[in-house]
Amino acid sequence: MRLSPLAALFVTPLLFATPAPAQDKAEVDLARAVLAAAQPASFASNREYCGTIGADANGRLLASQPRQGRRDSCRPSDHPDAVDVFASYHTHGSFDPDADSEVPSVSDVLGDMDEGLDGYVATPGGRLWFIDGQTGVVRQLCGIGCLPSDPDFVPGVFGQIATRYTLDQLDRRERSNP
Repeated sequence: MRLSPLAALFVTPLLFATPAPAQDKAEVDLARAVLAAAQPASFASNREYCGTIGADANGRLLASQPRQGRRDSCRPSDHPDAVDVFASYHTHGSFDPDADSEVPSVSDVLGDMDEGLDGYVATPGGRLWFIDGQTGVVRQLCGIGCLPSDPDFVPGVFGQIATRYTLDQLDRRERSNP
């Protein structure tokens, strides 16, 4: 049986076999690989794709199969193989000049905080963000083009993108870009 690259990524949950404290290199690498694989489907369908990252009983990192959501939301299904789920991940769909989707939204951050999870977000421009689920601070892990980018993406539509935002700064950004 021949698997697509996306399916193969999830059939081999033992991709990283070392225990992982929050946001170590293996965790970031797994989030980046999962989101890179999900981006093309997210652009094609203009839907968010989401899932969770956790560890099994032996501390090995696992990523759930991405689940297709809506245009501006996605709720991951339960992660049956993970004993300890500690992060979410999701894409932001395709580029929309009417949506400031190059940064995580306030609801992205609050959702992770409510769940007690950290988060990873991929944008249409190919940015990768980390959401600290305890503090609400988001950090850009890599910029435009570090993940697959939507071919229709136009940089700069919503102005300058900082590399770090607090929840209050994201809220002000959202209110200034309705």
